[in-house]
Amino acid sequence: MRSCLPAGCWLLLCGMMAFGEPATHTVHRGETLYSIARQHGVTIPEIIKANPGLKAEKLHAGEILQLPSSQPATPEPKISTPPPAKTEWVRVKTGDTLAKISRQQNVPVEDLRRWNRLRGDQLQAGFLLRVAALKSNPAPIQTPAPKSEPPIPPTPAPKPATLTFVGSARNQIDAPKARLRPWEYIVVHHSGTTGGNAKIFDFYHRQTRGMENGLAYHFVIGNGSDSGDGQIEVGPRWLEQKQGGHLASESLNEIAIGICLVGDFSSHRLGPRQTAALIELVQYLRKMMPEAKLKFRLHREINTKPTECPGKLFPSPAIHEILDSN
Repeated sequence: MRSCLPAGCWLLLCGMMAFGEPATHTVHRGETLYSIARQHGVTIPEIIKANPGLKAEKLHAGEILQLPSSQPATPEPKISTPPPAKTEWVRVKTGDTLAKISRQQNVPVEDLRRWNRLRGDQLQAGFLLRVAALKSNPAPIQTPAPKSEPPIPPTPAPKPATLTFVGSARNQIDAPKARLRPWEYIVVHHSGTTGGNAKIFDFYHRQTRGMENGLAYHFVIGNGSDSGDGQIEVGPRWLEQKQGGHLASESLNEIAIGICLVGDFSSHRLGPRQTAALIELVQYLRKMMPEAKLKFRLHREINTKPTECPGKLFPSPAIHEILDSN
């Protein structure tokens, strides 16, 4: 039987059958670019490139995304060349952060901080940063204890103090204990306002910033204006174990718990009750997830875009001294 298709259409149809049409993905409620990328085995930048003008924070259920073509490229002949030598130093450019350089160099932030004797993550343009370990560093020698001496018993952990601030919110904090996400960081922010609470910020994030999941943080600690001084409010993102919306990086939001302290700590100092509530909440979350070894960071120490948050008057060294030693 002869085909009724014109020759040009027949060739086009054969080409489509041979190479396949671009794949698509229909967005479901609650999905993020991070989860969609993992589902299809592609990267977030590839999805964004395939969908010009796409805004990651404003994905809507029913939206159809073009996926990068899965057609395998013709393999190029492999040329046997030695791998380039790994650089040991990079010069910091304006806007660079330790987190950004960590991703570029595939080196943990903790190593960068240790090799360069840095306490925080703030970098100055022009600074020469070591990104590889010193080759001359010898491995530490493990000296066994004399067999004649009895082993030293471990120091017993101190009994937890009364949960002054966590106590009233403990049931909500514990609610998702059986289905916790694989969290890796706890990040502290300030609201940049003189007042507010979880409900007020939730309304602002939904109505003004267009965030479908509302309140960007998992916890809010009040300053006595619209909630109690040191009062811990538990947000829906924690109860439902949803990714945060408090960092500029989609992948970091997937693994970072966000805590917002009500106040503007670029104009005034953090109060004692909020300070105590923050320390108690961080310690309690770490106790809930001991295997996670949650790392504490200020917003400006981990965000992929420069920010002053949680404010230039925030007592960073003192808070780090307490929470980094636990």
